[in-house]
Amino acid sequence: MVSKCVMIRQKRQVAKAWGLGLAVYLLASLATGWAQQDNPNPGAQQVVAPKESSTPTATPEQPKTRTSDYTVSPEDLLDVQVMDVPEVSRTYRVSSNGFLTLPLLPQPIPAAGVTLDELSRVIATKFHDAGMLSNAQVTVSLKETRYHTVLVSGEVMKPASYPIFGPTHLIDILVEAGGLAPDAGNNAVIMRGDIGQREDEENSTGTDGINPSANGQSFSLDIRKLIATGVDRNNILLYPGDRVTVQRAALIYLLGAVTRPGGYVLNESRQQITAIKALAEAGDVTNVAKKEKIVILRRDPSSPSEERVEIPVNYKAIVKGKMADIRMKPDDILFVPESAKTKAWHAAAAAATSVVTNGGAALLIYH
Repeated sequence: MVSKCVMIRQKRQVAKAWGLGLAVYLLASLATGWAQQDNPNPGAQQVVAPKESSTPTATPEQPKTRTSDYTVSPEDLLDVQVMDVPEVSRTYRVSSNGFLTLPLLPQPIPAAGVTLDELSRVIATKFHDAGMLSNAQVTVSLKETRYHTVLVSGEVMKPASYPIFGPTHLIDILVEAGGLAPDAGNNAVIMRGDIGQREDEENSTGTDGINPSANGQSFSLDIRKLIATGVDRNNILLYPGDRVTVQRAALIYLLGAVTRPGGYVLNESRQQITAIKALAEAGDVTNVAKKEKIVILRRDPSSPSEERVEIPVNYKAIVKGKMADIRMKPDDILFVPESAKTKAWHAAAAAATSVVTNGGAALLIYH
């Protein structure tokens, strides 16, 4: 009877072990199936990522450019792609004398002065004539250029050189430069490059009545209205090699007994500013100001050295409306002198206040 019980117990242990093994097997099978569903190509996990190529490639911030009318210039950086020939497909720098040297070709190729499409055909022909490729598929793209840019400087938010590959309106360049800076004036000076000068000479009516060539290489334009509306006769065409300099607005200066002395931009919104309005922007005069002695110091253009003349400002009469206010001009200095007696009285009053305050504190501590 005992041996029979032992046999039954052994059979139960075997059955449990077999059941546990079956469960483990089923779970392993299910896990494998799930892994295959998540990764239909398990071998792909073993592929080592290739190293980054040292050859510069185009990025979203620096896209390659293909323009049918763009002509290659010396020192341009070009991306040359030859189908099924990876040994040649990479970026190349055009030499300073305008030639492009490619591996496998015995001689450099004249590149400067031809379009990208023309250069593509020339390279394909060179490979064919050399007996290397019977039907070469070549694509040439521009990655970087040093000559086809417009330099924007002065009072703009992002002064820099901006690439252009053909005639581009002034408003588009200014928008790309982030617009005008807060202290920008009304005018921009345009300095023409060689291309712009030729275009002006060939088509003097192309700027809608403006003839920049009449003033030589450079001329000035009012750009405030252009920026505000986007439509203006000053929205001229710019060409590669041009330079745009946005001038700083003129300044007026408030000095002496004013709350916030310093220079103030005389931009378009302040073109009609007067002496009293200027004082208001500067926080008005201080309590030690000698109001009856306020003067405007203005340059005299008739003077050989442009010495400044004094223009009295009757502060009280202007404030009361008994006298017309005086309009400020660029580079004016509005000077408010201090009253020595008033300043001394205020200094004495401040000292007395300090003594009383300190004495009160001492008395309070004493008690």
